[in-house]
Amino acid sequence: MSKVVNKGGLDITPLMTRPDRVAIVALGPSCQAFIRRSMSNEQLGKPYVEVWTLNRGFAGIQHDKLFVMDDLTWIRDHKNKAYAEWLQKHDRPIITSTAYPEWPTSMAYPLKEVVEFHEDDIFAINTVAYMVAYAIFIGVKEIAIYGADFMYPGGHSEVEEGGQAVAYMLGRCRQYGIVHTLPGESTLLYAHKVQKQPDGRLGREFYGYHRLTEMAAEREQEKARKKRQKETL
Repeated sequence: MSKVVNKGGLDITPLMTRPDRVAIVALGPSCQAFIRRSMSNEQLGKPYVEVWTLNRGFAGIQHDKLFVMDDLTWIRDHKNKAYAEWLQKHDRPIITSTAYPEWPTSMAYPLKEVVEFHEDDIFAINTVAYMVAYAIFIGVKEIAIYGADFMYPGGHSEVEEGGQAVAYMLGRCRQYGIVHTLPGESTLLYAHKVQKQPDGRLGREFYGYHRLTEMAAEREQEKARKKRQKETL
């Protein structure tokens, strides 16, 4: 591919790539699954054409593209100057809201084109949703998502904003015939509730129907209790 230069004089050729298999690695707890799989034998064959991460993921995740949707000058002037300076030295494409010459690898997210493609702006809620919307837009065929968890069961009541937008965009993936996968640790789409069911299928328990199983277990427990009681007489 010949070099493509944007209006600011920046080379945006890397943005024009069209990978068919992508791993999106956010920074929630289930990103650990990506790290473990990256060290496994199955990953040595490079199952993903590209790995995309976001924000400070550049410091720990080997990646091909970095998405930072916060304005880079805002990060420098109002959030964390050292973080902004690290981004200025980054040697991979930084997909962001506005590209600046001070960040030589920054490239503007094609917002207008993506909104028109989806006929919706629901993805413009958080960075992971932006990433999924962009993946659909460029024709990715397989998307694996790690670290996009948004809610944390087990005593944590916090729910991060944006999970509904990502879930909606994954529904759009089905519309376009795109396969998406999630690690079993992720709470996105309740992937952490997927397990082998009594009928042998791998999936989530059907709410409401599980009451029959609960009542059957209670009857068995009561029967066992009465048997023990009788044996002690």
